[in-house]
Amino acid sequence: MFRVITAVTLTLALGGAASISAQSTTPKEETKKAGEATKDAGKDVAKAAKHAGKATAKETEKGAKAVKKAVTGDAHANCVDGTRQEAKTEAAAAALCDGHGGVKKS
Repeated sequence: MFRVITAVTLTLALGGAASISAQSTTPKEETKKAGEATKDAGKDVAKAAKHAGKATAKETEKGAKAVKKAVTGDAHANCVDGTRQEAKTEAAAAALCDGHGGVKKS
């Protein structure tokens, strides 16, 4: 039994040393790996910033549309003289065209 334990211990010790020496790298290789990792991280940051910018632009556009609807109303009517009247309802917008020659027929 003592011989088996000694043999297993010796095998593990030598096997572990072999794996450690096989995995060692030079400082130059480590620097190269660090540079590649930094490059990838920079790309990820740029991609994240790009997506954040797009999201901000979309939200700004939605907000601008909501403000426009709140100010100008949801309904509109095109008048004969070429103006466009807007109000809360279609009937109210058509009524505003009375002073502009009436509602333009399509």
